[in-house]
Amino acid sequence: MNIKAKSVRAAAVFLAVLMLLTSLMGCGAAPAPASETPSESRSESQSQSPVSTEPAVAEQWAEKMNLRKMESVSYTMLSDSFDERFLAYLSEHAEGNYMASPLSFRYALGLLLAGANGETKAELLHALGVESEEEWIESCLNFNGFAEFFASDLERERKEFQEGQKQGWIPVDAAEPFRALRVANSVWKAERIGDEFTEAYKESVEKNYAAEYRSFTAENAVKKINEWAEIKTEHMIKQLLPEDYPTEMMAVVLMNALYFKDSWCFSFPELLTKEGDFHAQDGRKTRKEFMTEENDFSYYADEETELVILPMQGSVNMAFVLGSTENLEAKIAKAVPEKVQVTIPKMDLETDFSSGELVDFLKEYGVSLAFDEDKADFSAMIDHFVYVSDIIQKTRIKLDEEGVEAAAVTAIVMEDKALPLPKEPVIFTADRPFSFYIYATCNDTTAMMFAGEIVE
Repeated sequence: MNIKAKSVRAAAVFLAVLMLLTSLMGCGAAPAPASETPSESRSESQSQSPVSTEPAVAEQWAEKMNLRKMESVSYTMLSDSFDERFLAYLSEHAEGNYMASPLSFRYALGLLLAGANGETKAELLHALGVESEEEWIESCLNFNGFAEFFASDLERERKEFQEGQKQGWIPVDAAEPFRALRVANSVWKAERIGDEFTEAYKESVEKNYAAEYRSFTAENAVKKINEWAEIKTEHMIKQLLPEDYPTEMMAVVLMNALYFKDSWCFSFPELLTKEGDFHAQDGRKTRKEFMTEENDFSYYADEETELVILPMQGSVNMAFVLGSTENLEAKIAKAVPEKVQVTIPKMDLETDFSSGELVDFLKEYGVSLAFDEDKADFSAMIDHFVYVSDIIQKTRIKLDEEGVEAAAVTAIVMEDKALPLPKEPVIFTADRPFSFYIYATCNDTTAMMFAGEIVE
């Protein structure tokens, strides 16, 4: 992605801001209070009265389910210095439409931090805005906890859905609830390197990041890394590395993949979707497909900012912000339910940060040793000299009337120090007349054994 400084910030830029996956680390994703669930209620009363299949009963069941789901949604967004600085950096430097994943970057940096030692580690901690590696790990473990809740909540909803179909409260042809939130981490090593990862490093990344181990050669690195990224993102990101990516010196690769799919709590009617003008930052108009839905949404507006928060089935929120994003945390906290007619464009956006943007971000905040082939210290990772040569992130988001599907892959590429190139030889070519001598020197006396000339 091309990078250049923006001279002006438009006051009314449409930002599909913050897929609030990152903020969910702060919300804790607590489920609703442990009240009696519909399935529990039915099992106790089933023998006392026949099951009603009247539409009113189905509506009551759906309403109760929806209330339980809405109770589990938190609209709070807690600030995180790393996320704020990362997104501010991209907002200032990125050109055109883009999406990034602070969370995917966070996991990949966790794999790097676990292998750093000495001043290299100190620089990384300072740039990441934490006092210790444990603090960084905790933020990732918090999200792991939310992902577990996300999966268990879906399983509970599926069981309730199946029970509802059994009892006749839900039509047999209704679609079963589906959503997904998956985090995957992997650590790769070139087969040419005889040294193994240290036991302490393996223990750390297995325990804290559930990392899997992979290997590659210079010949198959691109293919294998791209296949892993595609599988872990449900085919949303098919090519992380270009075919001609240099792999000769590639030694270690640290990777994270993040995949998310969820439905709106209130879907957008397809019959209301129609084309309209989008007013670009430079004044141009472009045609986009706009979706419209009117319902009770959390909403906030002041002289500089207007925002609305759309909840999803899995306790994830998506905020859309017009105008300034300054003090966004406080403004989201002030959002209150309003009857809002929301009109937003459908999206299918892919972003590729592969031109040193993420490296430059870390350098701006003081990281230098990690990129220095002479001074980087990753001895906690492997007893082989490696340094960070590249950081790549690729993201994609698809947004339509039903919901959102998004994915990100981040790769930290590490190379080993190149061996000194042999000195270029002086060229001597005897392709013209020359002389030759075979001699021996002993006690300051030279014995010329043979001599001659070749002239033709």
